[in-house]
Amino acid sequence: MSPTYALSVWRSIRTTFVLFLIVVPLVILANGRGDDGAGTGWSELAASALGLIAFAGLFAELCRRAINHFAGETICHWSSRA
Repeated sequence: MSPTYALSVWRSIRTTFVLFLIVVPLVILANGRGDDGAGTGWSELAASALGLIAFAGLFAELCRRAINHFAGETICHWSSRA
């Protein structure tokens, strides 16, 4: 895996995770504000959101470590300045 391709893959994964952090809470808020009474309770929605965000974060971290491992050097970082 070339370093350029590895960085491209990592940037895609990192961007997806950041968007996930933004979109999931918005979806939870939209579903929680339903006035029809058929919505799910806040505690169930919050637990689902936390689980989804935790899973996405673990997946992103595993991908980062795998890319660094196969590249043979540390090329992927969470901060964009590194």
